[in-house]
Amino acid sequence: MSSARQIDPLEEEALPQVTGTWSLMLGTLAVAAIGCPLLPESVSNQFRYLPVYFILPLGIWAVVSGGIALRRMRGNKAAGRNRARAGITLGTVAIVTVTAVIVWTCWTLRHI
Repeated sequence: MSSARQIDPLEEEALPQVTGTWSLMLGTLAVAAIGCPLLPESVSNQFRYLPVYFILPLGIWAVVSGGIALRRMRGNKAAGRNRARAGITLGTVAIVTVTAVIVWTCWTLRHI
């Protein structure tokens, strides 16, 4: 017999820990995509303007996945909630920015 400890698949330690990393990555991508049109003109237009179409979906998914991660961490005192909260914050910033730009554009076009 080996001296290695056998891991029970149903044991709580063997389950993967939910950390909110996906939420943080999606929120970071959404906020980074906001700055893509500000890149220099030497960068191709595809790389400058294509990510703009993904800001809102990435922001929404960041908020949703962060909420799911926080719900799964409920009751676990040792879980670090910082990544999930940061992802929700970045996703919210992206959603609010896109919404403000759309409202401002509609208001400006109405007054032409």
